[in-house]
Amino acid sequence: MYAISEEGGIYVVEFPLVTLKEDDILEEEVVMRVDGNGQPVEAAKFPSLDRAVAGAAGALLDAADAVEARLDKIEYRLEADERVDPLELYNASYLVHSLHVHAYSLRALSARLRRLGLIRQRTLEVVRSAARRAHALRRALLDLRLLYISQLQNSINSSMRRMTLISTVALPAILISSIYGMNIQLPLADSPPAVFGLMAVLTAAFALLVYKV
Repeated sequence: MYAISEEGGIYVVEFPLVTLKEDDILEEEVVMRVDGNGQPVEAAKFPSLDRAVAGAAGALLDAADAVEARLDKIEYRLEADERVDPLELYNASYLVHSLHVHAYSLRALSARLRRLGLIRQRTLEVVRSAARRAHALRRALLDLRLLYISQLQNSINSSMRRMTLISTVALPAILISSIYGMNIQLPLADSPPAVFGLMAVLTAAFALLVYKV
């Protein structure tokens, strides 16, 4: 939760510290009561609100580094035509979108804190940098999805090509069996081995022709 409220000249600021653990985003809630200078009026984890917001931005940047490394591994495997589990891409999408929401929520909160003079401009720039990083991860995720879809399409095309080749090669055998299945007198009709041999020869010749083409 990203929020700020005022209670009798004391500001109550709430935001989470985000960390990445395996396939999930962990949030450590921070609630600080500060005066007009951003200094805590009671015991707090951080010496000032400015340091707390800078810490939150730093945590987002660290998480972004870890997510970017994960995206790079998936991209490398896709470019090497290795199979990628769709669940991996889904988890990566979840992490990227979660970081994006947190980064832009922190940016909005930090902009308001800066207008109130509770944090420094330098800290606001760090938060904006984290937001830009999260936005870049979203663009990278889009490219990764397009690459994954392209790999799926290539796989489908290869499967269809194999099925077409198999169907095409089987045509001579299907044609011969259809002709000899009719109730008419044909050469070699009384010799099943000869008919099967003819089917095998024509199928092999047709397969060779298709292979050459």
